[in-house]
Amino acid sequence: MKALVVEDNPNLATSIATFLTEAGFRVETCDDGQAAEQWLRHLSFDLILLDLGLPNLDGIHVLRRLRARQDKTPVLIISARDDLDQRVLGLEEGADDYLGKPFSLVEVVARAKALVRRAKQFGENSLQCGGLELPPDSPTVRVDGEAVALHRREREVLEYLLINQGRLVSKGQIIDRLSDLDDAITPSAVETYISRLRKKIGQAAQLRTVRGLGYLLDAGEPRP
Repeated sequence: MKALVVEDNPNLATSIATFLTEAGFRVETCDDGQAAEQWLRHLSFDLILLDLGLPNLDGIHVLRRLRARQDKTPVLIISARDDLDQRVLGLEEGADDYLGKPFSLVEVVARAKALVRRAKQFGENSLQCGGLELPPDSPTVRVDGEAVALHRREREVLEYLLINQGRLVSKGQIIDRLSDLDDAITPSAVETYISRLRKKIGQAAQLRTVRGLGYLLDAGEPRP
């Protein structure tokens, strides 16, 4: 599980990161709203812990832009702005939970786990694109109705492409997404898995390489 902690108090950010790491999260920290906005445009996380009073770009604006991109990553606001109006605003802008400062770090971890667990439950349906269907926790993908076996890495890459279908995904994003698995993934390995996936999915969906930028999976042209 990957979490981004956006908090400009370095001591608090370190404490939250330590507790989350001990709970099994892989944590990145950021102390600037504008920097967080750029990170979230290019990197993928399972959870975002977001302060509101940030330098350069307020946390509400970070959240607003995230949701405007249809990014559904769970967001837990952690803020000293604890009045009712701010809580309502944060939730209306798309936050999944709101925790006012000061708070217990144990509660932060509990709420973080709950948000990730809820997101996983909502995501337990099959992923589909064109003639592809990837059931949850399955070692096979259905290609025009036929089951095709996948290597573990192939499945991880295909799952990430399906989640982001219709959007350009860079090689670096794939590496970053899979880097918490037991063995490392290299750029050449990504190319190999993409090549194998193309052969396995055939014309059921279009997996394109955008030279110098990354990969794009979509349904392609409508089929009869």
